[in-house]
Amino acid sequence: MKGKNFKAPIYAREELEAKIEKLNREIRHLTDLLASAIMPLARIHLFLCKKTSISDDISQRIDELIGELKNVVRDAIDEMIVNELQLDTDIEKYEKQYNVKFNYETERQLGVVILRDTFKPVVVWTDYDEVRYYEGERNE
Repeated sequence: MKGKNFKAPIYAREELEAKIEKLNREIRHLTDLLASAIMPLARIHLFLCKKTSISDDISQRIDELIGELKNVVRDAIDEMIVNELQLDTDIEKYEKQYNVKFNYETERQLGVVILRDTFKPVVVWTDYDEVRYYEGERNE
């Protein structure tokens, strides 16, 4: 029941959950690697701040670079999820078509798939610890 301009893939619930579990294993591995990479960088930053008289500008640059590394890895995770699940990233299109609202809280909503058993859209989200999905609430 894909509409003319709709490109969200249709998954059986079990198939979607299996793909998400695989992604969750990969994301856990990536976040562990990232934490392992950031820890020595943070130690270098702390050492430079405590043991030498570096300028605030250099300290701030180091801190920004560590933050940039985290953001780039998160962008890569987003891209990996979208590509692996072939998500349609135009979430608003599905909210309008199906008269639902995918409420945003703290997670990052990435895109939509259709569940085969209900033919309803679900939004896939991540908080960078895990990937999950949920159905929209009726928009009254």
